[in-house]
Amino acid sequence: MREIIENMSSEEFARLCNRLVTHMGFKIRKSVYRENVVVLDAYMHVPGSALHYVIVFLRKPQVAREDLMDIIFSEETVELRWMIITTGYFEEAAKTLQGENVTLMDWKDFERLLNNFGMKEELERSKRGEEARKGRYLPSAGELDSQLQWAREFMEKENYEKALEYVNRALKIKETSTAKKLKAKILHGLGRNEEAVPLLTSVLEGNVGDDEAWFLLGEVLEAMNNLEEAERAYEQCIKFNSRNIGCWINRGNIMVEMEKYQEALLCYENALRLRENIPEVWSNRGVVLKHLGKYDEALQSYNTALKLNPDFAEAYLNKAYLYFDKKKYEKAQNEVVEYLKRRNDARGWLLLAQIYLKRGREKDAEESLKKVLELEPGNLEARELFKRIKTSREYEGFAEEMEKIKKSMIKVANALDENTGKEIEKKLSQGKIYDAWISLVRRWEDNREHLEREKDMLRNALIESLRILAKRKGVRLGNLKRMKSETLINALKKFKEEE
Repeated sequence: MREIIENMSSEEFARLCNRLVTHMGFKIRKSVYRENVVVLDAYMHVPGSALHYVIVFLRKPQVAREDLMDIIFSEETVELRWMIITTGYFEEAAKTLQGENVTLMDWKDFERLLNNFGMKEELERSKRGEEARKGRYLPSAGELDSQLQWAREFMEKENYEKALEYVNRALKIKETSTAKKLKAKILHGLGRNEEAVPLLTSVLEGNVGDDEAWFLLGEVLEAMNNLEEAERAYEQCIKFNSRNIGCWINRGNIMVEMEKYQEALLCYENALRLRENIPEVWSNRGVVLKHLGKYDEALQSYNTALKLNPDFAEAYLNKAYLYFDKKKYEKAQNEVVEYLKRRNDARGWLLLAQIYLKRGREKDAEESLKKVLELEPGNLEARELFKRIKTSREYEGFAEEMEKIKKSMIKVANALDENTGKEIEKKLSQGKIYDAWISLVRRWEDNREHLEREKDMLRNALIESLRILAKRKGVRLGNLKRMKSETLINALKKFKEEE
């Protein structure tokens, strides 16, 4: 028998404990399950009063006093009785805690209870086949709570598939509105929002004033990008419960997306009247005020959010955007750096790159954009900024080369004649580079024939002079016509120096 219980899954053990307590005559109000621990909040009616117990099942071989102290004093209790049942035994020190409000039951008592309520034989049959393991019993209200509890546990751990399995079991027992709403939450977590809508609609058909169902319907419709219908659902939620703070916040968020900023501001302020210490709402309020052009009030709202939570990253980023819009780039940089200390994401690095560009720090901007693309390789805005930086750099290089070319053009033009130099310089100053080139080429073409003729006459005169000097001194110079003009000039200089 003990081996069977030890080999049970956590779910099977919890189900066994739940059924045993129900057979003992208790009504279960709440149940919490952890691995090898089952805690049931239960009560039993007796003439004139009710016995209220916290019944704890421990699946472990031995229980020390420290174990019991941790359980009994883990939460505040008022006039409650404790019943601790283990599949093993209590150490001697643990037994000293047994008294008027604490009942200890070890393996022998546990086995006796199973036998008294006909469950021992059923468990032994479970070893012989799957059919017996299913239990062959009518489901109780306690088991419905058990299935819902497991569904919630798995949903909180984002194991939505397992949560869906348990909530479906609960719905087979009884289609309660609680189970339907829980299933809608799970389907929402799975992204199967279309399936959640009819579940919530059926709940509202049974109770149109269920503000939780309206709230869930709003979330589902919002996820489906049906903003107008989602806003109507949140409106109904508030109509039936004006203190549902989640509805006010979500409705405000939708109003922002729909660019209805005055309405959004009203929603956030209603939420803050209900609870004023929510940094997220103060930050959202600041975003709306900024859209309305109320920058000073927006800044105050962001600062309030940070006063409530100095590590609230989003408020730092919103402050950075505000300062960026006001062209206070140094302050914007300080705020976005604080944001990146707390959250390393593409939005922060992208804004920092934009700030660096505004401050003329292109290399730092490029490094920030590399960070963006490491986090989001497909970020189009970052890629576009990279192109802009590259184009700007190429343009600067081109501009430098153009300045050199302009200077050369003016030099050549002045060499031709003074009027040509003035004409070319004027066209360049007017940005008419192409026209200047055309004018300069034409002027060169007009003068080229004359210049070439003058050059040949000068060269022939130089050669003739050298021949005369060489003959006088008895020097052989070789074939002068093949020599470069520069060589001829140097030879002439040498002769002159010797004289």
